[in-house]
Amino acid sequence: MMEEEPGHRERISGADLAGQVDALRARVERLHKELDLLKASHRRWVHPVESALWQRGLPLIAHGDHSQVFLPANAPEEHVETFYALMRRYSFRLFLRDLIHTPRADGVDHLTRYCAPRTVRRYLNILAELNMVRISRRGAYELLSPRVASFGPTLEWYVWQLFQREFLAPALFNVRLNRTRHGGDYDVIALVNHRLVYVEVKSSPPRGVEMPAVRSFLNRLQDLQPHVAIFLVDTELRMKDKIVSLFVEALGSKGDPQASWPVERLVRELFHIRHGIYLINSRKGIYSNIRTCLRDFFRCRLPAALGRDK
Repeated sequence: MMEEEPGHRERISGADLAGQVDALRARVERLHKELDLLKASHRRWVHPVESALWQRGLPLIAHGDHSQVFLPANAPEEHVETFYALMRRYSFRLFLRDLIHTPRADGVDHLTRYCAPRTVRRYLNILAELNMVRISRRGAYELLSPRVASFGPTLEWYVWQLFQREFLAPALFNVRLNRTRHGGDYDVIALVNHRLVYVEVKSSPPRGVEMPAVRSFLNRLQDLQPHVAIFLVDTELRMKDKIVSLFVEALGSKGDPQASWPVERLVRELFHIRHGIYLINSRKGIYSNIRTCLRDFFRCRLPAALGRDK
């Protein structure tokens, strides 16, 4: 057997190493090019809702301002999940509304208007675990970030999250548009099955909703021209007594015959106007009620669409 020449293995290893270095260098260069393409593609990407608004001649000025949302914008994902689950509960939303109104106190008596003391303490303990509230041993509490002035933006955030999580629909919240005649912010705009859906969110009970808010909502519909519009009042109280009456009056004052814009009951305390504008409360759940409205809209539009194709 021939003996291997001394240093031959080292020379082969050196040659192989040089080849591997060249291959790695080529691969790195290729990855850099692919990364540049991805960055360029991302810069060209436009949110589907923003794209739909642009196509309607309504450029987006701003959206998604978290500064008045109770949950910090940089909250860890597990905190977002926990807070979203809490927001599904009507009792928590009532509790949070009172908590925002009184960001610090020596006791919790004023937080028990709608929740039992045991429930209030449980909610406070959860928020303390999320680093949103500090609780003292003697029962006093203090919000760690008392910047939030009202519950409204947090409710908008929840509805925005709901469209993305439950309906798998792209959505934006706290939207400001350019080139509108009536101005104003749009609480939540989503795309569901390629249809533009606008939700006006009212965090106060029906007694806190007055005619100017209804007229502003109807004016925004003229600018936006959505396929579906939802006027959501976060309450379990009746809609017929106050909200429906306001819309009947507002639609009659526009000069249209009232009979051509009837406000009709869909189910329970959910009402519709021509199966395109919906007035809803949160009894049975916000998600459930919005789903009922969307199913009604698509069910009523489908026969007409099929008829045009014939």
